[in-house]
Amino acid sequence: MATITYTVTVASGTNQYGTGNKFYINGTVSPDLNLVEGNTYIFDQSDSTNGTHYLAFSTSANNSPAAPYTTGVTTTGTPGSAGAKTTIVVAEYAPTLYYYCTVHSGMGATAYTIRAGSYSDTTTFESTFYISDIIEEAYERIGIRGVSGYQLRTARRSLNIMFQEWGNRGLHYWEIGNNSITLVNGQKVYTMYRSSSDGASDATAIYGVDDILEASYRNSSNVDTPLTKINRSTYQALSNKSDTGTPTQYFVQRFIDKVQITLYLTPGSSQAGDTINYYYVKRIQDAGDYTNQADVPYRFVPCMTAGLAYYLAMKFAPDRIQVLKMLYEDELNRALVEDGSSTSSYITPKTYYPGT
Repeated sequence: MATITYTVTVASGTNQYGTGNKFYINGTVSPDLNLVEGNTYIFDQSDSTNGTHYLAFSTSANNSPAAPYTTGVTTTGTPGSAGAKTTIVVAEYAPTLYYYCTVHSGMGATAYTIRAGSYSDTTTFESTFYISDIIEEAYERIGIRGVSGYQLRTARRSLNIMFQEWGNRGLHYWEIGNNSITLVNGQKVYTMYRSSSDGASDATAIYGVDDILEASYRNSSNVDTPLTKINRSTYQALSNKSDTGTPTQYFVQRFIDKVQITLYLTPGSSQAGDTINYYYVKRIQDAGDYTNQADVPYRFVPCMTAGLAYYLAMKFAPDRIQVLKMLYEDELNRALVEDGSSTSSYITPKTYYPGT
């Protein structure tokens, strides 16, 4: 069985009992713990902040009503002094426990006791969800099993077409990247190619850019000044596109094999070596080999599978098209709603003072 040591400190904080002095376990304020039967857990209280705070265990939350638990528990030394610790060897079928301070209330939390072999503190995720798995699942949804040859090829082709269709659905947050372009004296147009075979991007190692979302001019002191994104008509109306100075606007052109940023003003010698820092949308990579993992986050796997099944139904199971289309749109909508980065919003009532 394993021996695990927790470092205990005491500091002001907030837990389920309110704000005040709390036990911090490995730097976290009053966390719930998982204690596995048979393991030995050492709660090291040698830090000076532990003075007068004796950590103990109870079968009642916050030891209220009083129900100290002492099975397998030993204490050594005085909290806040070198060598001070509370040790528990978790007994078989031990009840749910609570760690607390014997002198001050509200400092601890729950210590769940778990059967040996029923819990692992190692987090694992599926990292080998291959393109072939997506294809097999999609075919099974239209009633076809044991696919090979042409069926695999046509499914991969449909998957790539669907990825391109997703690009027309709007912004996908997992495909947003950040990079910088180093400005060159007299150069106003900067290019990011689709792939290295199309050309050498002005931004090092950046390929597959689909669009530029926002950009800032960053000087040598790392001070950013936002740039305004303008359209083709506005750029065309600028009277002297060769004027040099600090850029204030940019115009984006999206081609088949590249994306270009055109700056106004054109960087001069004083701006050479400064950068344009920008956020961009990346293209979703093609499926590629059947043993590849899709260039899609886990939350989009359900709609990717449902979408491929719908695409395949148009070829092999026309009687299922409508049902599978509804399932696909439902799955995709859920993924798109979940995808993103939430922000806080605050509504403040209008305040006024009559008579003033």
